[in-house]
Amino acid sequence: MKLFATAAVAAALLFATPALAEDLHITIKNNTSTDLTELYVSHVGTNSWEENILSDSAEPGASQPVDIEDGRSTCEYDIKAVFSDGGTAEFRNQNLCETTTFSVHD
Repeated sequence: MKLFATAAVAAALLFATPALAEDLHITIKNNTSTDLTELYVSHVGTNSWEENILSDSAEPGASQPVDIEDGRSTCEYDIKAVFSDGGTAEFRNQNLCETTTFSVHD
């Protein structure tokens, strides 16, 4: 009986874990004077940038929806924006669960 109870708890935890992971759906707004061409979002503490999640470039003032589909149950991300003139901007320790729009600025 004790073995059955242990197995039941283990199974419950196994199935509960994926429910904690949520994809984030936010809008990126380009509040700069240069076209935004690439956007990289990585979990805080990661030593490399994940893949570019911007599907198309965003002109100054434009907004674009993006999805962060990393399967993690975290809100804290580092963001790197790349612009058409070769410039970059980094935004560290951003809580993306608390917003629906993230503004990239100079």
